[in-house]
Amino acid sequence: MMFFLLMSLVIVAIPYAIERYGLRVRFGLFALLFWLFAFQFVLIFTIDALLQNFADSMPGWLESMLTTIGGFAFVTIGITPIITLVLAAAYLLFALGQWLFDKDEKDRPTRQTPFTIAIDGPAASGKGTLARRIADAYGYHHLDTGLTYRAVAKALMDQNMPLDDEFLAEKAARNVDLSKLDRAVLSAHDIGEGASKVAVMPAVRRALVAAQQGFATRPPGAVLDGRDIGTVVCPDAPVKLYITASPEARAKRRFDEIQANGGGAKYEEILEDLMRRDARDMGRTDSPLKPASDAHLLDTTEMDIETAFLNAKTLIDQALARNTRSNSKQ
Repeated sequence: MMFFLLMSLVIVAIPYAIERYGLRVRFGLFALLFWLFAFQFVLIFTIDALLQNFADSMPGWLESMLTTIGGFAFVTIGITPIITLVLAAAYLLFALGQWLFDKDEKDRPTRQTPFTIAIDGPAASGKGTLARRIADAYGYHHLDTGLTYRAVAKALMDQNMPLDDEFLAEKAARNVDLSKLDRAVLSAHDIGEGASKVAVMPAVRRALVAAQQGFATRPPGAVLDGRDIGTVVCPDAPVKLYITASPEARAKRRFDEIQANGGGAKYEEILEDLMRRDARDMGRTDSPLKPASDAHLLDTTEMDIETAFLNAKTLIDQALARNTRSNSKQ
């Protein structure tokens, strides 16, 4: 009898120990069975002791009742290990299935949170060139948000619609296809002039900002450059860069670019135009051009594109490392 009880205790105690210390379950299925068995174990020995010590002095009816209870306890203890074994087998199958499921989940590539890089700055500061360079280096999507306003102006101009009608401009803004922005076409001077008119319309800006924010969520990451990316479009971007340069340096770059493409321009006129655009962009009430409070300033007046890229890359790599550590803790 003692051997049977001890074997039954082992059958219940082993899965309880696995559950408690291996699976870190404080009170689970086998804990319940273990304490139930322990209670039955104490009960049977208590009844047995009573029967042995007080059998002679007990009335017949009481001895008979205790004998019946003792028999019931013996039967229950005999059934408990069988129940435990059945439940242990079922639990083992469940645990095995859960392990296989978790293994499949771990083998799948984890979906990374899209990483956004916001780049702002005045015209001809080099932000567009830098943004494309960064996007190519990291395999991210790139969006020149200035082209979205030019696309609205071009859509209105193609249909001979007025550029000062905010209702029509907003409708055109909602239909802009960000995957079909042709830089070569949209860089025309007259389209740029039209873009400056529609860009001041709040309804147009709201529609395009919504589209730009959707673009920023594309995995694995996106680089957006413009004039209000870090302050309005992507205020929570982990990396914000504000690219600037002196008006003279920017005018010289624009002049050299036009000359290289076979065009004709006067440096003084380009400088005047840039300063006029700066005043308009920085002075508008809706989304003015300004660096975000947590943006990193890069002055490219005396800096070539490669140097600017290396400076930006250092900041981006640091942010990516922080992002990886943060994700690993979750």
